[in-house]
Amino acid sequence: MVAYSGPFTSQFRFSLENEWVLKLGVVGVPHAEGVTMRTFLADSIKIQTWNIAGLPKDETSTENGIIIDKSRRWPLMIDPQN
Repeated sequence: MVAYSGPFTSQFRFSLENEWVLKLGVVGVPHAEGVTMRTFLADSIKIQTWNIAGLPKDETSTENGIIIDKSRRWPLMIDPQN
């Protein structure tokens, strides 16, 4: 999710994430019910710090922050504010 979702819109990310979670069940990968990138990779204190610093509280902005935080290289992002 971190490697592939950055350049896509929030609607496409949502459908892509849902498709991946379904595939986890199909191939038998153990996972928590309702797992998302936000629930798996998010650090609530870090996200709160980002929000205090001015990051909007919408899901796409939070996902973008997580992607940037977890990326090893320069991530390609979609700006949700345009």
